[in-house]
Amino acid sequence: MKKTWKVFLTLVTALAAVVLVACGQGTASKDNKEAEVKKIDFVLDWTPNTNHTGLYVAKEKGYFKEAGVDVDLKLPPEESSSDLVINGKAPFAIYFQDYMAKKLEKGAGITAVAAIVEHNTSGIISRKSDNVNSPKDLVGKKYGTWNDPTELAMLKTLVESQGGDFEKVEKVPNNDSNSITPIANGVFDTAWIYYGWDGILAKSQGVDANFMYLKDYVKEFDYYSPVIIANNDYLKDNKEEARKVIQAIKKGYQYAMEHPEEAADILIKNAPELKEKRDFVIESQKYLSKEYASDKEKWGQFDAARWNAFYKWDQENGILKEDLTDKGFTNEFVK
Repeated sequence: MKKTWKVFLTLVTALAAVVLVACGQGTASKDNKEAEVKKIDFVLDWTPNTNHTGLYVAKEKGYFKEAGVDVDLKLPPEESSSDLVINGKAPFAIYFQDYMAKKLEKGAGITAVAAIVEHNTSGIISRKSDNVNSPKDLVGKKYGTWNDPTELAMLKTLVESQGGDFEKVEKVPNNDSNSITPIANGVFDTAWIYYGWDGILAKSQGVDANFMYLKDYVKEFDYYSPVIIANNDYLKDNKEEARKVIQAIKKGYQYAMEHPEEAADILIKNAPELKEKRDFVIESQKYLSKEYASDKEKWGQFDAARWNAFYKWDQENGILKEDLTDKGFTNEFVK
């Protein structure tokens, strides 16, 4: 009996040791797994809006975690989001093809790795009562400008493409964070906006407006805006990680395409300042969910001909001195 009891105690002790070792291994395995999750900064271009929804969906749905990364979505500081990426302070950011031109010409080490929206949804908005139905109708109207050389060169081409005299368009400084209020109040008559945000905002505020897409009048203006840019050294040294990040983001935007209302609520959850504007955000999301991509499997991909056409226009109009054909973008990480 004593011998049997001793054997039993020995077996229990051995079993307990095995369990403790197993538990320890499980904890160590869990700790190692958590240690493998790498924190990555991603800088937005502006305060959270429906251009960013796919990023917040990717975070909320755990797509980044599945990719082994913890992406921290940061608001842009005074320094440009592109400068943070160029200087290696963040691997990713949101930026714009038109603004990239000058930086690429100066040798900036950045590459556009995904297009957030397939086609350019920006254009000119005006009060409906002003009868601005064509770019030539901007003649004699007050246009709210940021006084950016590329902006004004594009506006000149736009007006002249329809037979208007650009010199007769009155330029008024536009320092407002949204252009709808000053248009409604008569500060200026027209402005350049993104329809998916300010255009929907005009509708939500009951502003009866006309809108013209730039791309409908000048085909070269169907450039990519906004895009996701990445630091070239980061891409070179972290190819697989970069691909995983972009693929996780792609899943986020694909989900937003299929579930616009839920995606809008995820955005609002992460940007509570939008809570009181839920109806507006949902309408904006419904619009953009159809604009992200015509084929969800091809979300983020660049058409080289369209990319190059805009930079060729830049060069022909004195914005660029160098030929940037096939420079500044890649489909390597998004396909």
